[in-house]
Amino acid sequence: MQNFSDPNFINSLKRGDQSAMESLISAYSGHLLNAALGMGFGREKSQDIAHSTWLTFFEVVHKFEGRSHIRTFLFGIFYNKVSEYKRQLLKYEKYDPIEEVMEARFVDNGHWQSEWPSDPHQALVNTQGLSIIEECMDKLPLIQKSVFYLKVVKEFSSEEICHTLEISSTNLRQLLYRSKTRLKECIERKGAK
Repeated sequence: MQNFSDPNFINSLKRGDQSAMESLISAYSGHLLNAALGMGFGREKSQDIAHSTWLTFFEVVHKFEGRSHIRTFLFGIFYNKVSEYKRQLLKYEKYDPIEEVMEARFVDNGHWQSEWPSDPHQALVNTQGLSIIEECMDKLPLIQKSVFYLKVVKEFSSEEICHTLEISSTNLRQLLYRSKTRLKECIERKGAK
């Protein structure tokens, strides 16, 4: 087992030693991929983020001073890549049709125009229902999908989600509400077919 904090190993990395690089990649690629998946990214985007992290890591490894573990340095780069991607998403997510959806789905007193199926458990058990839910989840904007996944599926606390995604609690509530509304709209539309 390789000691990644060994100064000789670090120097090998800085020199571009192929076996040192392969050893590190082998040890941490799965961790990077799982971290991205856990943040709600799809498999393809998670692989892109992991790949981009490695590219940047090997470009800047010569700056690593050894004051922290190499894993800490690597995951610092990973979190920067995730933040960059989230900033890009927010930048390009200018148009949000949620207001139109809201007006179309609520009656004047603020209640839903139609109710969920009377037996939601049965709807979830239904394989077709699950595929509709997955398809609708994939259509959510990434930030909303991440919030929904972390809060509803992984049951993270609001504080943990705000810290992980670097958002305010107000923004969290808004994103969660929007994701639930979009999911409901999509599921109703697809279920009516």
